[in-house]
Amino acid sequence: MPGGCSGGFPGDVMLLRLLFSTGTLFFSLILGAVALAFVGYESPERLSAMLGWARDLKAVITSTGLDPKYNIWVELLLEERQLLFMFFTIGARIVLGLLGGLVGALIGRR
Repeated sequence: MPGGCSGGFPGDVMLLRLLFSTGTLFFSLILGAVALAFVGYESPERLSAMLGWARDLKAVITSTGLDPKYNIWVELLLEERQLLFMFFTIGARIVLGLLGGLVGALIGRR
């Protein structure tokens, strides 16, 4: 069949890929927020230490010698909470990617 589809329209596969990638992105944001809340509930001292690391990372990012007219925007828009949430979201994306790869490998074997 044209477009590599087996019976559907060529755009069906593209739409499914778009929906899957959007869904996993949204789910990773939710999973990252849940993981952040879980760490905050179960181990507040660990979350506090992670916020300290995010604070240090922000200091490293803003002290790169960037032109002040750009650096001020980085200082204003980049917060420690955002960096910490990004860390948990990236972790969730990695876990979802590994699970998706595992499921894909298992389904592909049949």
